[in-house]
Amino acid sequence: MSDAEETVEETSVPIDQNEARSMWPFLVAAGVIAVVILGIVIATLVSPVEKNVTDSDRLSVAAGNFIKSRSETGKYDPALSCKGFDENASPLKIAAATGGTITFDKLSDPAVDGEKATAQVTFTVSGAQSTSTWHFTRENSRWLVCNS
Repeated sequence: MSDAEETVEETSVPIDQNEARSMWPFLVAAGVIAVVILGIVIATLVSPVEKNVTDSDRLSVAAGNFIKSRSETGKYDPALSCKGFDENASPLKIAAATGGTITFDKLSDPAVDGEKATAQVTFTVSGAQSTSTWHFTRENSRWLVCNS
């Protein structure tokens, strides 16, 4: 052996593998994770996502579904309109007469008064945009399109 090899061996540091390590950092981290998960579960139970949907969102869905149904089938779906709905007084009467695809653009200025509501609904028929006041009624916690 040369002197260089002996020098390397002499400077090596012995490793003591009998050292006992503490479990506390792992246990603390596991505890923090458990508390965070518990907090998320409690927050979900206290405030479910369904309660975060506003009446404006629900009205928008009702108008969009009504327009989509009319555009795809060419007929009004009675499940999306209130009882006594008159197709001749429909907010889509003029659009239905011209034919073509009807697309929902937006709902604005919703005004909810108990079980009744009105809103400005904007839709497009064959490239021409139209805005009109729509009337809605809430039945079984679901908004339906009405004539007035």
